[in-house]
Amino acid sequence: MQRTSYDFEISLIAGDHHLNPTLVESLILVESGGRADAFRFEPKFWDKYLKSKEPWAKQVPRRVASSYGLMQIMYVTAWEAGYRGQPEGLFVPVVNLEWGCRHLAKLKAWAKGDLASTLAAYNGGKRGNEPGTAPLRNAAYADKVLTLYEAQRPHPEERRSLPA
Repeated sequence: MQRTSYDFEISLIAGDHHLNPTLVESLILVESGGRADAFRFEPKFWDKYLKSKEPWAKQVPRRVASSYGLMQIMYVTAWEAGYRGQPEGLFVPVVNLEWGCRHLAKLKAWAKGDLASTLAAYNGGKRGNEPGTAPLRNAAYADKVLTLYEAQRPHPEERRSLPA
């Protein structure tokens, strides 16, 4: 079973947001391979959504149109949810987990618990990933996380009551 070195932090912060830690860890493994220093610049995201909008237009594209850390949370996404630190602060595992789990929990509520839609929207936004939409625009990503999640879940006799 593939794991990260952040089991304690994941369990604590996922639990704070009523998320299953195994689901969060599965998402982390797909997003960053468990690497807190993972970074991905999204130039198309910059061009399409940020370069002509305040407060982003005068910012350094590579800093604000990028995903950071374990959960590969986009800086803009964290900022819209209330994060006011520097983008590089999202490399700190507990900071990244807090804002990534906060965003994932919000999407889970939006999707009314539909995990495929929740994960697809985490990867590519809500549009085209709404619950009941077939096929989901980001279905391949959601399937990858859910496959890993199912493989990592404890056997039925070992399961505790964990949120989905």
